[in-house]
Amino acid sequence: FGIGVSSGTDALLVALMALDIGAGDAVITTPYTFFATAGTIARVGARPLFVDIDPVTFNLSIPAIAKLLRQDCERRGGQLVHRASGTVVKAVMPVHLYGQMADMDALMPLAREFGLRVIEDAAQAIGAADAAGRRACSIGDIGCLSFFPTKNLGAFGDAGMCVTNDAALAAKLAMLRVHGM
Repeated sequence: FGIGVSSGTDALLVALMALDIGAGDAVITTPYTFFATAGTIARVGARPLFVDIDPVTFNLSIPAIAKLLRQDCERRGGQLVHRASGTVVKAVMPVHLYGQMADMDALMPLAREFGLRVIEDAAQAIGAADAAGRRACSIGDIGCLSFFPTKNLGAFGDAGMCVTNDAALAAKLAMLRVHGM
C-alpha cells in the first residue's frame, strides 16, 4: 500500500502516529541524518535514542543497537524500558543513506526479539535494494519516502509517501494524513 503525504517529514510523522508512539516512548535511530528523523520523534513527544553508525556504510550499527537493547534496557511489566531515561522503547528507525540500505537482515530479527516496530527512512535511498533484491521500505512495518525536488526522484514541489504491507496500518495512515477524516 502507498499512502501519499505532503512531505518526507510528514511521512515519518504519520508513521510514528500510526504506531501510537508518543509521550513517554523512545525510538532508536541515528544522529547521522537530516534533522527530520529525530525531529519527528520529538514532535510526537517521544525521545530519540541515538546509536552509532557503521563506519563503512554510515547506516545504523546493528551491534550498537544490540548493545543498547541488551545493556541499557530492561523489561518492566511487559514493556521494554530504557533505564537512563525511563522511556518505553517502541521502535527502531533505520535511515538508508546514500542509496544503500541499512542491514535489515540483521535488524529485523533483533527488532522482533525485543517487540519493536520498524520505520524505514528511505528519503536518501529511493530505489535502493539489498543483496537479495528487496527494496528499501519493503521490509519494516512502514517505509517513508521523500520526493523533495533535490532527491533522486523529486517532485515539482514537496511530497512524500508511506508504504506498508499491512492493510490496517495503511488505513490508519490514510486517515492520519487528512487529520483523522
